[in-house]
Amino acid sequence: MQSTLPPLEIDVYLDLLCPWCLIGKKYLEQARAIFTSVPGNPPVHVNWRSVQLLPDVPPEGLDFEAFYRQRLGGVMRMHDRQAQVRAAARQAGTEVHFDRIRRLPNTRLAHGMLTYAKRQLTTEKVEALLDALLTGYFQQGADLGDEVTLSTIGSRHGLDPAAWKAWMATHTPELEPATSVPLFVFNREISLSGAQRVDVMLEAMREALAAASLPACPV
Repeated sequence: MQSTLPPLEIDVYLDLLCPWCLIGKKYLEQARAIFTSVPGNPPVHVNWRSVQLLPDVPPEGLDFEAFYRQRLGGVMRMHDRQAQVRAAARQAGTEVHFDRIRRLPNTRLAHGMLTYAKRQLTTEKVEALLDALLTGYFQQGADLGDEVTLSTIGSRHGLDPAAWKAWMATHTPELEPATSVPLFVFNREISLSGAQRVDVMLEAMREALAAASLPACPV
């Protein structure tokens, strides 16, 4: 049965250098598939919102291991945190390979590519591009601050490199002021912070749908 309800809107705030955003995205995909398989439920429309957590990273990036060793207070703490992330990624059905990452990138260019892509590509192609950026970084160690690397990824997903570069010369990325990611906001009513499990995502979707179905209060 096709739903007559408007789409469920989900705003997702994320940065490409946060592994929890990859993990949270995988959980969201699984929850969305379950939700939309229920007869009568509306389609789900996801709005990807760019957040730059570390805007002061230089354009050429930083040494990845040195940055996190200092940030987390030593090698052992860094390894413990990375083990925690790898385990969470496997539970979500994906992988994170910290050993392949050499540079911590400034993500401004990559977010600019996403801003441009949202004007040029279908929703499905934007999501495929986002997947390629996240998995490129966390699984292949791609430098997302490098223009050539980004152009290669973008061209594989329907973007013209010359047009993207020309657009970036006169435009700025659309960046949101959120201070933590991932953040999921359902129908502008219910928010979840962090890479929440599928059942938690589903419950938020159901609550947002129920809230949208309530009649308006009379004035």
